[in-house]
Amino acid sequence: MELTTLISPEEAEAQLRVYEAQLAEERTAEDDAIRAGYRAAARGNPVIELSTAVAAGGWFRNGLPRIAVVRADATECWVNVRRPHWDGAETELVFTDNGSTRGWAMVGRHRVAVSVPTPEVVTNRAWRGRTIVPSIPPNHRPRRTRLHRFHILWEVERWAQVAPRDPALLRHIRGDLWAVMATWDLTDLERAVLSARRS
Repeated sequence: MELTTLISPEEAEAQLRVYEAQLAEERTAEDDAIRAGYRAAARGNPVIELSTAVAAGGWFRNGLPRIAVVRADATECWVNVRRPHWDGAETELVFTDNGSTRGWAMVGRHRVAVSVPTPEVVTNRAWRGRTIVPSIPPNHRPRRTRLHRFHILWEVERWAQVAPRDPALLRHIRGDLWAVMATWDLTDLERAVLSARRS
């Protein structure tokens, strides 16, 4: 899975100094978001736009995305496809750990919502899918008490109970910005254990 980063660590470090020199009482919410993005990139964590990553991943013929994202403490991921705009130019994808699409926040306790350009060629449209969430190896896994603050992004092989191969651990910065904390490949053994999770 290729993730397009927004800025290099060196450039981020230089820009971060500019934003940190600003007086706290003069900062806006946007300044704080920019500063948080620069800080993550300066630490060597690639910063991505989630909507760009999901759109770049492509689509299955049934209209479901090839990329999924859900909270890191989830065991399964649901995607719900909605068209919020009257012209159909954008499609809203709601990823959840429980199948419910309730809530309005882009990133909430159980959901991540992303608006992406509507795919052009779709046959046999599916409006909902479910798959297995990859496990995080011990060397990348946050402490259990902090796990809910992270998300996992991965390329879906099939919207079915099939274990994925190459996930990434993400930390939400703000809005559509996310820091990539780690990436790894699942071994065949790990995938076999995950496949036993099927219900």
